[in-house]
Amino acid sequence: MASLEKESCRLRQARFRERLRSRSIDAAVVSDSRDIYYFTGVLVPPRLPACLLVETEGRSWLFAPSDRGEPAADECLTYEWEQLGTFNTDFINQLGIVLGGTLKHAFQSNRLGWQTESLPHQLARALEGALCPDHWHAIDAELLEMQQRKDPDELAVIRQSVRVNLAAYDAAQATIRPDANELEVLAAATGGAILEAGEKVFHDGDYRSGRLNGPARNRAIERGELYIIDAWTCYRGYWSDLSRTFIVGGEPSDLQRSLFDYVAAVLTDAAAMLKPGAEGRDIWRQLDQLLREHPTLAASGLVHHAGHAIGLRTHEMPDINRDRGGMLEPGMVICIEPGGYVDEARYGVRLENMYLITESGAENLSEYPVQLLPRVQQARAGSSAD
Repeated sequence: MASLEKESCRLRQARFRERLRSRSIDAAVVSDSRDIYYFTGVLVPPRLPACLLVETEGRSWLFAPSDRGEPAADECLTYEWEQLGTFNTDFINQLGIVLGGTLKHAFQSNRLGWQTESLPHQLARALEGALCPDHWHAIDAELLEMQQRKDPDELAVIRQSVRVNLAAYDAAQATIRPDANELEVLAAATGGAILEAGEKVFHDGDYRSGRLNGPARNRAIERGELYIIDAWTCYRGYWSDLSRTFIVGGEPSDLQRSLFDYVAAVLTDAAAMLKPGAEGRDIWRQLDQLLREHPTLAASGLVHHAGHAIGLRTHEMPDINRDRGGMLEPGMVICIEPGGYVDEARYGVRLENMYLITESGAENLSEYPVQLLPRVQQARAGSSAD
């Protein structure tokens, strides 16, 4: 069972302290649950507030709901979030009381780092009263930059997230047939992911047949449609994001087969573009140009991003985008997803893999068949041939 390791969390804290030191910041408060997890190995549910205070030249304190395990922190202080099974209604107030009472006179921070995207006002007031900072400095960019290159324990969790997502595809393929409900396909996929994980996980994505994208509907899928499943799974805080396209019932038309084979070839070509020093905008332009070489895609090309980095967040930087990019570096995990869409094909093809950028190129983390016929239809075709 892959999980973040305490020693790796402490090493990340040490790297974070170096960044704070370079900006002459005395301490920083981390208030986003994803980033707290990154530094402590404790995954607090987003609905329950928490914060991690890291002193640049000293200790670390985790303030969290009770019963949060054994964090990689020097001290863990908890607040009560429920009473005999009933949620309290003032989580942030309870957390602020514990935080302010603990840190009062503990040390003084003239320069305090904070997350502008996630620190609640009431906690900011408690910190202000306890630490008396003269200056507040945003640290969001430092955290996001740190997380671009994944550590070995993070990669282990990501690899397991991919395996869980692929199990969802196995279950979805077994359900795809004419007149099956889109919600039935999603439910089967979610069940497959949970069973593979051996615990509850989040699974969702684009599960709308005969359309470019969208959530599953209470609708029967139809024979002859192209069914794009762009599936997302979050396992122990880390995301996987993959896409496959299947024909619903019977044989694909010549146009559908041509479109699928061409996009599959573009996905293969894209893997060779992923190497240290490559720029996201350049990759997007190359994939757009390749897609336009197919006659039916000459006018439209690539109508969405060509991929993105992924990890604790579904979309991280660098982006593989016409309007925003960034340089690829070893240790990054990148999704690549070329797609082409044609009304006459009912409706299009999108294929997506996840890659680890290495010193020499890219490793495909999501080895899985790229095939137009769902496995059940393949088996039936094989039986008919016999």
